[in-house]
Amino acid sequence: MSDGDSRGVWICVDGVEGTGKSTVARHLSRILQVELAPEFSTAPFGDALRNAVVVNPHYVSSSPLGQSLVFLGDFLEVYASNVAPSLDSGRSVVSDRGYLSKYAYQEVVLSRALGREPARRLLDNVFEHLPAPDLTIHLTAPARLVRERLMARDGHCDQAREEFIARAATAAARHRERVGLKAVALDTNRPLSEILHEVTRMAERFV
Repeated sequence: MSDGDSRGVWICVDGVEGTGKSTVARHLSRILQVELAPEFSTAPFGDALRNAVVVNPHYVSSSPLGQSLVFLGDFLEVYASNVAPSLDSGRSVVSDRGYLSKYAYQEVVLSRALGREPARRLLDNVFEHLPAPDLTIHLTAPARLVRERLMARDGHCDQAREEFIARAATAAARHRERVGLKAVALDTNRPLSEILHEVTRMAERFV
């Protein structure tokens, strides 16, 4: 438990696509016997967003601002309906693509439409309504390896996608330092067994 009290611990597994977030998050939820937060809420707009990304993962709204607000709003709902109640009852939670990833990806999207500083101001205002995770496990990997993994998983990774991922990786590292998240960075360019052993050791100190 965190700080010696009965409250649960919130661990976010973050990083860009291809760094192994889902694998690590599922492993931690299983090995630590804690809850795995859903990617989308069960609210009506969460169901709509879940269906939208299945049909067309790269297009949700013709408005970049509208699209970002939809994703951010649903993340707030996941926290309010899944994460917070569990933490309050003493149960720990792992989030896949959590606090840091949500900020970084939407910073990249919104910066194109608004400029970087206005995008940051908007995001900072939204994230004031969320507590920071007790621990962020920030997964990283060389761009070459990310591309190889995405090609193997999805069958494609064009230059535009690579550039977006690179910007998101930079935004995540910058934001992590800027707000002083309690975080550990982990390079996943090594055998999976080593990665899972290390993240388990890290997380066990908090749960």
